[in-house]
Amino acid sequence: MTWDEFCALLSGLGEDTPLARTVQIRLEDDPKVLEGFTSAQQRIRSQWRAKHTSVNRTTEERDAFLRELEAAFASSLSKGHL
Repeated sequence: MTWDEFCALLSGLGEDTPLARTVQIRLEDDPKVLEGFTSAQQRIRSQWRAKHTSVNRTTEERDAFLRELEAAFASSLSKGHL
């Protein structure tokens, strides 16, 4: 599956879906928001970070991926899909 096809499939998902909520939890970095996380949310975020800290990605690679993901979601929002 191509990245564009994957993004197209995701574009129909609402922000209140379990997938969207999990992604939001995994990507959250705001200390004030993190303080309010439940134990289940902390576990989700901790497991994700533990699994992915072993992956050696450069900051540039990570930032490029996040920009791509943000653009895909922004495109979906502007089209009224989310």
